[in-house]
Amino acid sequence: MMTADSLLFPSLSLTDVFVHIILTLFSTAFWVYIYRHRSFIFLALAMFFPTVFAFGIHIYHRSFIRFVSFLFLYPQWSTLFWSICSMLLPVIIVVICCLMNYLTGWGTFRQRNQLFSSVHEHNRNLFFGWIRALGEEIGWRSFLLPGLLIHFHPIIAFNISGLVWGLYHVPVMILLSYRSECKVQYPIRTIIVQCLSCWISAILYGWIAIRCQYSMIPPTMMHFIWNQINPSLLGSIYTNTPGLMDGEQWKINGEGLVGCIVHFIVALFIIFQFI
Repeated sequence: MMTADSLLFPSLSLTDVFVHIILTLFSTAFWVYIYRHRSFIFLALAMFFPTVFAFGIHIYHRSFIRFVSFLFLYPQWSTLFWSICSMLLPVIIVVICCLMNYLTGWGTFRQRNQLFSSVHEHNRNLFFGWIRALGEEIGWRSFLLPGLLIHFHPIIAFNISGLVWGLYHVPVMILLSYRSECKVQYPIRTIIVQCLSCWISAILYGWIAIRCQYSMIPPTMMHFIWNQINPSLLGSIYTNTPGLMDGEQWKINGEGLVGCIVHFIVALFIIFQFI
């Protein structure tokens, strides 16, 4: 197993891991349902839930200080290298998605006078956008993934964390896809491909997390850059708004069908390393 250094990373039982999963998924669904009439900015506060419950579990086990020390004192020099890689990878993947959309005819480039920002309002402030990405990544890649790797083979751990990450997005996708103002033509397929894209892309995030020894910085950088570059170029699959490229969001988005295809190819190269 490719686990974190046991002297630094507080050990997690299988119960801890699945309690974190259940609490995060059910709390997110409950949050979205209770506040379904609130803005997307408010709903997006659920991005902090994975980390809040990770902290809560460590507080319960009296290992919170040790976990925080792991997060802030453990990063190695490799963190810088993988942070740079993590900033470049989303750009490369989104550009490939743009090229595939153009070549297949799924998407067309918009005129300059038609352009407007599709970056979600809660991510437009770069500092708070980074903090929100951090709110997810501590919970997913610095807590859940290393916890899973204690008990499972990496391929299984990647898929469990990916499935959880996909399901975590389903409640807000259901809500937004059926909102009349979003005018989503195919809500069911939109929800399904977005969930699948998270599942598949989690393999790349997980691989980065292993390479940087579960530092919270590189996955956060990748998540943050993704939240900027994907909606800017390909639009928002959440709000059904176009970016530089126009087309059906369930097809052309980096979290849509084309994103699933590109991330699946990347995932295959990663999986072969663990076979």
